[in-house]
Amino acid sequence: MSPSTDTEAHYKKGKNGIKRLKVEGPDAEPQAIRPKHEEPNDEEPMFPLPPFRQTPGPISVSQSYIRRLILEHWNAEIRYCEKAKKLGQLELGLAPGLRLTIIQASLQRLVAERWDAEVKCCEEAKWAQLLELLLAAHGIMRLV
Repeated sequence: MSPSTDTEAHYKKGKNGIKRLKVEGPDAEPQAIRPKHEEPNDEEPMFPLPPFRQTPGPISVSQSYIRRLILEHWNAEIRYCEKAKKLGQLELGLAPGLRLTIIQASLQRLVAERWDAEVKCCEEAKWAQLLELLLAAHGIMRLV
């Protein structure tokens, strides 16, 4: 018997579209059908199922590996900034051999200054992370 026919066997649709329990005979009382559920056994202690933690514990890696990851990350950021600086200057539509107007020259200077500042910020962040790594290697976790 399919699930839809099973529910139809126990319910009938009323005049206003509300489903009601079917009564088997004229003297029978409607009985509520409740889902069966297991009651917990109080005698057995409950333990969480594995995995017990959602986040893994710390992983030990060498200082040189972390240093290499930091350098690779920040060098990639610096290369991106330099590439974006070149693309920003090309977007100004400077044709070779033409004289720059005052507006084009100022826009070119603004683009160069912005990306140079971004490169400087990336270099500072790189050196700060390398310093944190060096201090952590000597057991210094915070500066007072």
